[in-house]
Amino acid sequence: MLFYRCNLITVSLRYISVKQKLKGYRFPEIRKEDCEQKFISGWGPGGQKVNKAENAVQLRHIPTGIVLKIKNIEIAYERMKFAVDRHLNGDDCYEEQYRRMQKEKEAKANEQRRKHREEKMKLKEGNSEDEDKANDKVS
Repeated sequence: MLFYRCNLITVSLRYISVKQKLKGYRFPEIRKEDCEQKFISGWGPGGQKVNKAENAVQLRHIPTGIVLKIKNIEIAYERMKFAVDRHLNGDDCYEEQYRRMQKEKEAKANEQRRKHREEKMKLKEGNSEDEDKANDKVS
């Protein structure tokens, strides 16, 4: 008598975010020597003090000519990284890849929801037909 060993196959599904998939993306290097900082007067709410004080920075990337105006210098360099990436890589930049992956993910989820809805409708129709047949037999 032969004994067959039952192999259990386990499938492990793990949610991987779009940002996790793009984790290894390499941004172009932004050196401080390539950027020109100029402090300018601010804008927005706060009255005369904000409008007169030099509390904003204008950051210009000399090789590409990209200019950013922002109130926080750390955020300015982060945004400059994205702006230079968009300028150099165009449709293959980080933001575009992120948007494309997000749209694909949404489309896949919408398709799964649509299929699930259709299956539910089929089950409901099948149940209502069974009930109708049962009612016909009783009558």
